[in-house]
Amino acid sequence: MESLVNELFLEKRGKWAKWGSYVGFGALFIGLMMSQRSLLISYAFLLVGLFGASLGSYLSSRYVREPRADQTLSEALESLDKRYTLYSYYLSANHILISHYGLMGIIPRSHNGEVTYDENGRWRQKAGWRKVFQLVGEPSVGKPDQEAVDDVEWTKKWIDEVFPEDDLPVNGIIVFTDPEVQLNAKKSPVPAVKAGDLARYMKQGLKGQPTLTTAKQKELRRTLDEIIAES
Repeated sequence: MESLVNELFLEKRGKWAKWGSYVGFGALFIGLMMSQRSLLISYAFLLVGLFGASLGSYLSSRYVREPRADQTLSEALESLDKRYTLYSYYLSANHILISHYGLMGIIPRSHNGEVTYDENGRWRQKAGWRKVFQLVGEPSVGKPDQEAVDDVEWTKKWIDEVFPEDDLPVNGIIVFTDPEVQLNAKKSPVPAVKAGDLARYMKQGLKGQPTLTTAKQKELRRTLDEIIAES
């Protein structure tokens, strides 16, 4: 299995995370200092500081703090053979796995604790005191199933434009990367697995679906490699 990562993309996001934190904590400090002079100005700086610090924390958690999603996914898939290639941060869908099964959009989540998809179609996380980090920029579980659907739709639209004469299969999957997560999502409309089960799913979960010829796989990878070369 080969893994390709857009390092320039990560470098830019790392700079944004750093400056977001600098601006955020600087504004918070000024806001506190101004509290004795003007409450209005103080509140304005505090709001700017909270936004900047939250943005910096959010970007850092997604693109800076290791292990990043691309690193965890690459490790989880390393047992797969050379038919599989993971492209990270090159397309609108951050993580695309190319194989003889077509294209797989991967939605990573780094949450821990107990994560459940309930009968009402909502994702819930029970993580105790650790959920307090979501108040300072740590992303919540959100709606990964909808993100996966959006990624599949975008990827399908893009691939149909690139290969208009072919009906290439496009699928999506949600991957929880924290090894300690307790995942209960069997009813999720989009498959959801822990990172440790991802390689097995790629080998067994797609059996029976149409596969690409070797020639088509090479053509698809060549097209993506051209996109990478231009980015």
